[in-house]
Amino acid sequence: MSSTLAIAAIGALTLGSGVSDSPAQAAISPQERSGLVQSYRIPSGPLPGALNAFADLNGLQILYDADVTGRLKTVGLDGDFAVDEGLDRLLSGTGLSWRFAAKGRTVSIILAQNDRGPMNDASGAEALPPIDVGAEGKQRPGAGRAGGAPQGPGDRYTGYKAESAASAMKMDTPLLKTPVAVQVVTRQTMDDQQAISVKDAIVTNVSGVQTTPSFVEAYKIRGFQNVGNFYKNGLMEYRMRYLDTANVQSIEVLKGPAAILYGRVEPGGLIDLVTKRPLETPYYSVQQQNGSFGLTRTSLDATGPLTADRSILYRFNGEFYHTYSYRDFVEDQNLFLAPTLSFHPIEQFRANIDFEYQHRTWVDDYPVLPAIGSYPAPIPISRYLQAPLLTTTAPHQYDKRRIAYDWTYDVFPGWSLTNRLSYSTFDDVQVNVFGGTVNQATGVLTRSLTNNAVSGGFREFDFATNVDLKGKFSTGPFEHNALVGFDYLRTSMPSYWFMGPVISSINIYAPNYWKLGNPYSTPTFVAQGQKWTGVYGQDLISFLDDTVHILLGGRYDWAETSSNKNTTYLGSLTTYTTVYNAAFSPRVGLVYQPAPWLSFYGNFTRSFGTNNTTTLGYPLPPQKGEQFEGGVKVELLDKRITASLAYYDLTKTNVPTPDPTNSANTLVIGKARSQGVEFDLTGRIDDNWSVIANYTHDDVRTVQGAPTYNPATLITTQVAVAGFKLPASPRNYGNLWVKYEAEGNFRGLSLGGGVSIVESSLGDNANSFILPGYALLNGMIAYTTQIQGLTVTAQLNVRNITDTIYYPTASSRTTIQTGTPRTFLGSLRVEF
Repeated sequence: MSSTLAIAAIGALTLGSGVSDSPAQAAISPQERSGLVQSYRIPSGPLPGALNAFADLNGLQILYDADVTGRLKTVGLDGDFAVDEGLDRLLSGTGLSWRFAAKGRTVSIILAQNDRGPMNDASGAEALPPIDVGAEGKQRPGAGRAGGAPQGPGDRYTGYKAESAASAMKMDTPLLKTPVAVQVVTRQTMDDQQAISVKDAIVTNVSGVQTTPSFVEAYKIRGFQNVGNFYKNGLMEYRMRYLDTANVQSIEVLKGPAAILYGRVEPGGLIDLVTKRPLETPYYSVQQQNGSFGLTRTSLDATGPLTADRSILYRFNGEFYHTYSYRDFVEDQNLFLAPTLSFHPIEQFRANIDFEYQHRTWVDDYPVLPAIGSYPAPIPISRYLQAPLLTTTAPHQYDKRRIAYDWTYDVFPGWSLTNRLSYSTFDDVQVNVFGGTVNQATGVLTRSLTNNAVSGGFREFDFATNVDLKGKFSTGPFEHNALVGFDYLRTSMPSYWFMGPVISSINIYAPNYWKLGNPYSTPTFVAQGQKWTGVYGQDLISFLDDTVHILLGGRYDWAETSSNKNTTYLGSLTTYTTVYNAAFSPRVGLVYQPAPWLSFYGNFTRSFGTNNTTTLGYPLPPQKGEQFEGGVKVELLDKRITASLAYYDLTKTNVPTPDPTNSANTLVIGKARSQGVEFDLTGRIDDNWSVIANYTHDDVRTVQGAPTYNPATLITTQVAVAGFKLPASPRNYGNLWVKYEAEGNFRGLSLGGGVSIVESSLGDNANSFILPGYALLNGMIAYTTQIQGLTVTAQLNVRNITDTIYYPTASSRTTIQTGTPRTFLGSLRVEF
């Protein structure tokens, strides 16, 4: 039977994991034990967690198909029941049955798929064959891999396929019923590819996502920059920096304008990091990674209950990371600590409290390469073009502290109230050398006072909160899934900069690193801040036997953006230039689902957002976005594979772009358009093969640029011209990753490989030089086994196997980023 082809995660809870048991009890046969009465308080909710709690209370080991149980809910168990009565009640209405399979003192429950409704073994349900998991109840290497979404130790084995994404609708809505494009990068994807950074996790695994040069975490989604505006568990963290995947469970990428639910976001899309949550089952993992350029990383993941009734849970993730670079003089070190507590005192209430601390020290490496003629300069990609006398003795220092909580209260059946809040602060002391012009004949990069900010620092404070009320109700033949909410965001960023020539010039072909000027010649003090308040509502209306779904929603925003700038001292910034904006953003969508595995969708959305930067110290005018989108989504191979195809037409006004003649200034494009097609496919082909594939065809260009311009000075002025392509916007690019998991004598062995192909693109607003196209090959081999009760995984990943020289992105003729050459990354993980 297709839905029970393989066994998934084991809720293997032995008597030594907090459940008291006497020898007399242990000797009782399964049949005798089934008649013993226990007192239970297992709340309604996801079936796997309820089964694990039931197993603990009875000293049982439970094996189940996680692809089936992961999508099911249980009514819970409250009162005194015998084992067989309790199992019947937990599985009531799920279409699953149970039976005992005893071997020595090991008692296992084996769940079976049964399309005729719940029944026990005597009624003839088709059961999975018994599996010997051993007295310790540990998962076998390679077990729990069928069906596309197994869930194993520490919630790590989550497959490549996701069933839903909360960021798309702020509801637990199946992706096939969601009238927007959204992709999810799962924890297993990150582990298989050893993606340490968020960039490594999303750029090749999601269509329409690319990197872009920036001092903060920045990407392009559907051709438009998303600079620093990341979300974590549904709340914005303004200008996020140096993101790591140590405590990330999944990454959701919502395509197109999402302003209706989130307010200030870029129209290209939204990136939401979903963090790991505490588990009821104790789990511990230690991983050591070592790789090219002296990379070493030690990470820890520990979770479990703090109380006997499992009403308070904890989880701790941490890492220490250090590496050098293929770039001369560059070094990077990071310490990250992230404890989390979860509370579930009563059935209707649950809460999480998150803490994070990060300290990162690194030598700056921005920008990395200029253009000579029509291509990137023909110099080694390892060459450093800053001032190492300054940057190595005064490296960047970044300290971040964050506290956040979220709680949900089930007001009554079908209705819940959720509140989220986060507060973070960070200090960033940095030294940068950027800007300038390159003599195309001699290769001399010359910098001047106006385009050479060299040192400074700032402290940023971010506060965000929201309240969501959501529920389900019916009006005649219409089923409603409604949401109303409120959110508030406030940030402030006092900063100081010293503008001055550190090195007046440098020859890119033969650099002299001993030239150093006065890096503190001209002080500049800037203070920026913003307030953002919004109210929103939406309703997903389903009818015609749940085959048609209509989304109606809207949002109203009030925004304030303030800034000031002078050359005396930071405390004198008492008078701010404040810009007030307000706007309404609608979203409508339609889904037609002619079959359970197939849906067609379309949407229209508008968005509103202020710019992330200033021009000469003053806020830029607000951005506005508008999108038409349509597509198809399918689930194939017994729902193991999800595929989607989307067409979009997206426009954005007031697009910021760097001014190469003055680093204190920012240019604005009147209107730009991104028009294209995206394809994504993720999941499991069969019990052995998994796949991630995506393709993007995108045309991104200026449609309303400067009214007048001089072609002779276009390269130096970099003004936007109607019809010109936006920088680093390839028309076609795609990625493929395939993994094979062996069976039989080679069980536990995994092999993976992938290819990324990117077409050539133009590197600046003037379209004056070319970033060549490229293809990258990546590979992976891993082996998982059991050693004295521990799950041990050894793994090796190789990226850019052919050692290709490539340039993934650029923003101007002096800001071309180089691609990482061939690297090796090995790891050893121990789980118990």
